[in-house]
Amino acid sequence: MSVGEVKATLRAAVEAARQGRHGFDQAVSEAEAATRTATALLHGSRHEHVRATHEALAAAGAEVAPTRRRFKDTAEQASDYLTRLG
Repeated sequence: MSVGEVKATLRAAVEAARQGRHGFDQAVSEAEAATRTATALLHGSRHEHVRATHEALAAAGAEVAPTRRRFKDTAEQASDYLTRLG
């Protein structure tokens, strides 16, 4: 693989990470809206499935920030390597 091919691959990786983060952010926004609606509808419920769902949503929500960082870090590291290649 030539340096030019490596650069092209890195550029594609940076763009894929940026697009991935954008798609992820859109999915998060939609999930948050759906979660707010479900929370309002199920407010006060003590049903086992409702409780389990709230716990699962909280666990998923805890992964949002680390996943965003992974997309960002991937793009930054690929961009840094691309810059070093010249």
